[in-house]
Amino acid sequence: MACHIDDVKAGQEYIYLRATCMPETRQNAQPYDVWILANKTTGLKLGFSKLQRGHRLDRKLIQTFTEVSFLDCVTECMVTPRCKSVNYFKGANYCEINYENKATAETRYMDNAGWVYSEKEHWPKELAGSCSNSTCEINQTCKHKRYSEDKFFKCVLSDCGIPDKKGIDLSSIKREDAIGIHRRIHASCSDGYSQSGSGRLNCQSNGEWKYDIIRTVLQNIALEKSAKQSSTKSDHNAAYAVDGNRGTNFLVHRCTHTADGDRYPWWSVDLQAVYYITFVRILNRGKDKYGDVSFRLKDVTVTVGLTESDISTPCGFFAGPGTASQLVVIDCPASTQGKYVKISKTTEALTLCEVDVFGVPV
Repeated sequence: MACHIDDVKAGQEYIYLRATCMPETRQNAQPYDVWILANKTTGLKLGFSKLQRGHRLDRKLIQTFTEVSFLDCVTECMVTPRCKSVNYFKGANYCEINYENKATAETRYMDNAGWVYSEKEHWPKELAGSCSNSTCEINQTCKHKRYSEDKFFKCVLSDCGIPDKKGIDLSSIKREDAIGIHRRIHASCSDGYSQSGSGRLNCQSNGEWKYDIIRTVLQNIALEKSAKQSSTKSDHNAAYAVDGNRGTNFLVHRCTHTADGDRYPWWSVDLQAVYYITFVRILNRGKDKYGDVSFRLKDVTVTVGLTESDISTPCGFFAGPGTASQLVVIDCPASTQGKYVKISKTTEALTLCEVDVFGVPV
């Protein structure tokens, strides 16, 4: 086997070497990298056995670096308190440091050819040099100082942290988004909020997020509005679904119920104005002395309409079956307009403990 050294980093106790090796016994063999940890006092050791090739942690970036070696990439993580892992693409000498690792973000750990994934805890602290004993805060990174009379490092802001403002949903974050200084991420509004603005959050040099997203709390526009249903069992009338009572014990609290023989039951509400309907919530029946019959909430269709005679514009569908006291959220397509909202199903009676409708005026 023939090898040549690509990278060397020396510390007080260790020397780190990266070599490219070519097997001599196989034809058409491909070169591969070997990382070796050499202890100055005890000799060579294989230190990087936990590298995970062909893998990458996605969309958990603090910062990225170009034209750096793998060891420099690891060092950037070692000197950044928030960093937990790194991704490295050798073909472009490209480094990504992450604020989570495989254990805390398992669904973001994926196969990705050409990448190497490594976790901070697998590396000796000595690699950070004088920064190994730094007192930097979680949102800072340690920088070595070449000349200093008091200490050999300084702490500078590294990121703005994870945005935690109420109403912000980070599920739309993109692969290139990062929380580092002068970086940005994409966000949207959580359920119960309407959104305007670009949806971008920009990390400023002072370590604070600048939010280019305006969040407006949505009100339940169905509350105490006029409601109807296809039939009624006993006194469990349609108005009980919009009375504001959020109890789910059918016998104690007030929930709607269509007649048992109604095979095509429906319930509707008149919003008294035209809205862009954002989403509809259904509070399902809970347990009572009859046991748990919450599974009856299934195959539910939600439609909207501009007139009472034509409530047929699709909003969404809940396959179910529901669970006890479940709050079912059904998102409508963008720009769904309606003055009326209808909930319907087939084969069994329809029971609703509360219905919330959220939207903004047209």
